[in-house]
This record gives sequence, structure tokens and C-alpha cells, in this order.
Amino acid sequence: MHMTLNYNLGMSEQMGDRLLVKVISLLLVFTVLFASAADARRFILEEVSHGLEAADDWAFAKVTNYKKETWDQRLSRLMNVNIETAGGIGAAVSDKNVRCLAENVYYESRGEPLKGQYAVAKVTLNRLHEGYANSVCGVVKQGCQFSWVCNGVSGRPFGPAWTQAVGVALVALNEPTRVEDPTNGASHFHATYIEWQPGWQKLQNSVSQIGNHVFYRIKPKRN
Repeated sequence: MHMTLNYNLGMSEQMGDRLLVKVISLLLVFTVLFASAADARRFILEEVSHGLEAADDWAFAKVTNYKKETWDQRLSRLMNVNIETAGGIGAAVSDKNVRCLAENVYYESRGEPLKGQYAVAKVTLNRLHEGYANSVCGVVKQGCQFSWVCNGVSGRPFGPAWTQAVGVALVALNEPTRVEDPTNGASHFHATYIEWQPGWQKLQNSVSQIGNHVFYRIKPKRN
């Protein structure tokens, strides 16, 4: 049976697909409550054990045939959904956390591939979670950790690159577990043309290059 939605009600196809997935998710909940078959119960419980987010992803892939999408395609889809849900770029950046993170992505990596831009967003949030500052904006504007903050910028962010930066920021903030962190938890990065590197005894996990940046994690300081 093929299920379709009427997209003449002001919603995009992606938003319609998402609504359809929610309906199916509710049906799954009723199934686990009323089904007598042990296999059905076991199947649903296995999905729930991975968390509601994982179950939603599973259902979304089944309904929309997104199961085989690449990393970039997945991120791009989630970016579009989040921008639409936020009410557009202007509405999204009215949240100062979104704007600060998007500016960091834009000024640090707008010429990088999509994975490189998401990597910059993840480093920013990884630093927040490790206590470098108390807010996204605090992390971005802390000292000269990010070169554009101290070196200054010319003009305001604009165009497709700004739209993409906002989308990346929204996904990193709103749906952090739906796209894997390509930096493996990195807290620092620098351009490949810079030959400096910290003492190896301070490094934790792997050092990886994404686009024109090298990403790494420094061991947290001991109290």
C-alpha cells in the first residue's frame, strides 16, 4: 500500500513526510500496547531501546526511502527541515545561540565542504560541553580562539553560504545525535598551512584532517 499526503495545504514534501512518520510512530506505540504476538512486542521494544530518536529515524527511512542517503544528503535534508521549522533564516537567527554558531561556521569555514563546516560547529559545541564557556556565544567570543573574532570581518554574512551556515548550526544545536560528529569529539582545530601542533602528550583521541582544517582534542585539565 502506498501512502501519500496532500501537499496543497502549505507544507513542503519533506514536512509532509515528517508528519506521516509521526503518525506511523504513534501506530507503533499502539501496537506495542495491544499486540499479543511476542515478536511484535520484541521488535518494538528493540526500537524503543535505541531511544525515540532512533525509532523515528528508522520509521523515516522506511517511509521515505532515505535509508541509503549519504552523510552529506542526510545533513542537507535535516538542514532544510530545521530551517523550515524555524520559520526561515531570519527567524532562526533571532536566537542568539543559533546566530553565534552560524557566524562561527560562516567566518571559519564557508569555503569548506559541508562536513568541514559541520566539524567547526561540533568543535564549538564540544568546547561548550567541556566547560570552556557557559554559552555558545561565550565559546565563540572567548579570547582569540577563533581567528575571525579578533581579526575582524568585512561585511555581514549573506547569500547561500549564510543559509548553509545557519542550517548547519540548527542541526548541530537541535539534532546533535542524528548526524555523527566527524571530528570524534575534537575541541580544537587549525588550518593545514599552520605547522604548529600541541605536545603529543596532551592530545586525546585521533587527529584528523577535514578539508583544509586539522581537528584534534586536548585532554581536559585535571582539577
